[in-house]
Amino acid sequence: QGNTNYQVATKTGLGGTKICFDALVNDQIDFYPEYTGTGLLVLLKPNADFAKKIAHDKDKTYNYVKDEFIKKFGIKWLTPIGFNNSYALMMRRKQSKELGVYSITDLKQYLDNNNNNK
Repeated sequence: QGNTNYQVATKTGLGGTKICFDALVNDQIDFYPEYTGTGLLVLLKPNADFAKKIAHDKDKTYNYVKDEFIKKFGIKWLTPIGFNNSYALMMRRKQSKELGVYSITDLKQYLDNNNNNK
């Protein structure tokens, strides 16, 4: 609303994907932001082999989700907004120094060399 002439009403704190999706399907909200991976795994729920096949390619995932949502729900996915939900691991600085772990590669090497400390 701040950069347009449109008047909008925001509804925040609705909850997770299922609540927002149900609100969208039931015309209680007009749209909400969603991760394509969540649309794929939580809402479409394809078999695990198919999900693994496309999950590492953002364009394949987006196109599949976009097409399936039209077919199954009559809902159109808009162009991605460019937000990326990349995950990272965290470790306390002291522990990182003690173990010599500064990257995921270092962590793998540490685990490979110390696999008896499960």
